[in-house]
Amino acid sequence: MFKRLFLFCFLLFFVAFPMQVLAGSNGEMSVLSLRGDTSNMTRDQIVELERVGKWMDKDIIKQLKKAGYRAKLLSSRKDFAGPGHLLIIEVAKFKAGNRAARAFVGFGAGGSSLDLQYKLLNSKGASVTTWDDGVGSSKGGTYCAQTLNRNVIKKLKTVIN
Repeated sequence: MFKRLFLFCFLLFFVAFPMQVLAGSNGEMSVLSLRGDTSNMTRDQIVELERVGKWMDKDIIKQLKKAGYRAKLLSSRKDFAGPGHLLIIEVAKFKAGNRAARAFVGFGAGGSSLDLQYKLLNSKGASVTTWDDGVGSSKGGTYCAQTLNRNVIKKLKTVIN
């Protein structure tokens, strides 16, 4: 009887507080998302980048929370005062692709690509690590962002824990 009660409490604890132990550094993660240099882009490409960027920002916060972090999106670097870590995501290269070609031609036509640069800083602002990642998709920019966000979670688990 005591063993069952202990197992039940143990299981309840890990269901109620999922993966907070794995988040490290008290689980705080601030995210700053930058759109990069848009000077060589057309107005339509900038609009598409903003659309993909907004989706990516919401998704990375959702993915970080799912992984056990207390995540928040910052609007400026000045907003980070610790504790925890600051993840800076900057768009290095974005190719919007062509929605019409994706819809009507298929076979990879009109594909999108997204290349990002990441910087992870500790609570004092010192660099923990930096890395680049990129991906292409025949389904559009949000699919690229989703894949990259999943990759970030895997990377953070190896770097922070």
